[in-house]
Amino acid sequence: MRDLVGLAVVAATAGGMASYRAAFIEPRAWGVACAAAVAPFACVPRAGLLWLQRDYLFGGVALALGLLAFLARGPFALAVAAMVIGIAGVENYNATWGMLGAALGAWTWLGLTRRYGGAGRGATVSFGTVDK
Repeated sequence: MRDLVGLAVVAATAGGMASYRAAFIEPRAWGVACAAAVAPFACVPRAGLLWLQRDYLFGGVALALGLLAFLARGPFALAVAAMVIGIAGVENYNATWGMLGAALGAWTWLGLTRRYGGAGRGATVSFGTVDK
């Protein structure tokens, strides 16, 4: 069940980011509208997203989360967050670091699922050992 929720979160945020990008970032008309003296409200999140893209923050945050998830062997939410931000980075041209963060998040996720039977049934992970 935990894996299905994680997949749903990754798919929903990837789809939402792709939809927002197609609707508000790529059309040149939005660039013109946001350059106006009185810009529409939709330009505020657009400017934030473009700032994150320009300064490679999507990819940097994804890589940091992916490394943290991989080196600490979880938790599951951290692996999902690395994948979500990494995919957002790839969608926003921060592909190098974003893909590494997403890959480390996926590797951690798959390792936790395979090694500990999915949704951790009361087990805690301590650098490769399982304590019950």
